[in-house]
Parts: sequence; C-alpha cells; structure tokens
Amino acid sequence: MTNQITRCDCHLHTDNSFDSETPAQRQVARARELGIEYIALTDHCDILEWSDANIARSNAQAMELNAKYDDITVLRGLELGEPLQDMDETARVLGLCEYDFVLCSLHNIRGEEDFYYLHPDRAQAADLVRRYFEELLEMVQWNEFDSLAHLTYPLRYITERDGVPVDMSSYQPVIDEILAMLAANGKALEINTSGLRNPNGFLLPTVEYVKRFRELGGTYITLGSDAHTPEHMAVGMAEGIAAAKEAGFTAATVFVNRQPMELPFEK
Repeated sequence: MTNQITRCDCHLHTDNSFDSETPAQRQVARARELGIEYIALTDHCDILEWSDANIARSNAQAMELNAKYDDITVLRGLELGEPLQDMDETARVLGLCEYDFVLCSLHNIRGEEDFYYLHPDRAQAADLVRRYFEELLEMVQWNEFDSLAHLTYPLRYITERDGVPVDMSSYQPVIDEILAMLAANGKALEINTSGLRNPNGFLLPTVEYVKRFRELGGTYITLGSDAHTPEHMAVGMAEGIAAAKEAGFTAATVFVNRQPMELPFEK
C-alpha cells in the first residue's frame, strides 16, 4: 500500500555514516512498512574525513537491497559534504562509484568545526552565517550535484538549539543568488524535515525560501527526513509536502542514474 504521507524519502543514513548505527536493511524494512516507494541511502561523505570502504559498502548495499525487493526502489545516494574544501578528493569520491543521487551539503565552513559544535554569540553568528552562504554560493556555482541539502543548516543549532537570533534579511541577496543559480542549472532544493523532530524546530528551509525558489524558476524539490534511525523515517513529511504545495510545486523529485523523475503529490 502506498504511504499516504509521502512516496519518497531521499535523505537517509545507515551505519555506513559515522553518526548512525542503523543497518541499511533496517532502513529498507521500515520504508516498506510505511509503504514508501523510493528511498535514497545518502551516507555521509564529509570530504575532509571520509572512507572509501564505507562509501563503497553503502553503494553496494543499496544495489543489493534494490534487487531484493520489487515493492520499493532503493537508490544509491551520497551526502557529499564540503566538496570545495578538497577538490581532488571530491573528484575521487565522485568517480569511486556510480550514484543515482548526489545530495550536496555544507556542515562546516572553511576553517571552522561543524555548526553542531559551535556556540556563537549574536555577532559571531552573523559572521558565521554570512560565510556559510558565501561558501554555499560557491558550491552551487561548482554544480556537480543533484540537490542542495538543508539550505539553512546553521539555524538548526544557532537559533533552534541555542536561541541566538539571526537577522536573515541581511542574507537575502546571496540566498537569492543561490536559489536562482540552482533553478537555472536545473538542480533541486531539498526540504529537510529533521528540524520538526525537535521542540523548537522548523523545516530546513522554511516555506518562505521554498516559495522564493519557485519564484526564481525552481523546478525540482527533494524531500528528506535526514533519518539516522528507522523511527525517524518520513517524520515531518506531511509538513514538508504542505510547504512544497504552498510554494506551487506539484511533485517531489527523485533522481535515478542522476536524472530527475517527478512523483506527483496526491490532490
């Protein structure tokens, strides 16, 4: 039976990621329980710290599980983090396997730790967020990926966790550049629902940015729960789809052999 909340979840982690202990088989089993048609195993590849073995294993497990079941498509994904911080390694990663879906992300800007470990004050936060969007724009200009993950990632920790206010209006020009270039290049914007699992959480990005992406010509959105455990799979997807619909999108997109395929929303 098709899941009435979502047909896809394109941001999932397994024990091939440093921060998950969930075997790929358990993620697939949960997706089948929910009736999800497409999932992407997007294990972490933060470019300054990554393992050939883990990436190859994740890719092989996705292929094996996809061949095993006829009621779900398991896509060979990759969450490629900080790709510009070592371009030679990035080229090697992209040539290591054949992927269905490359999800690009930025967890730590040049010279800094992951935002998870940072606890800036208001002035420091303003500078960090500025540098984040500047590096994100460079990544979008580089363009060797399929979807851009959690556009407003720093807010997960600066605002949501630590309660430090950030004036996002000052970054609107560079955000517009990012979204316009994504649209022009035919890339997708991810609606990441992981923030909704937290008491003060929100979509990453919120609906205003999804709307702006559509206004600037965006065609494709991907949906991802960013689940590291089976119980978090598809959590928040109803809200994510509602945001996509409010922005004017009529379908979610999955990538198969790096090509977009739209899955229309139910009316």
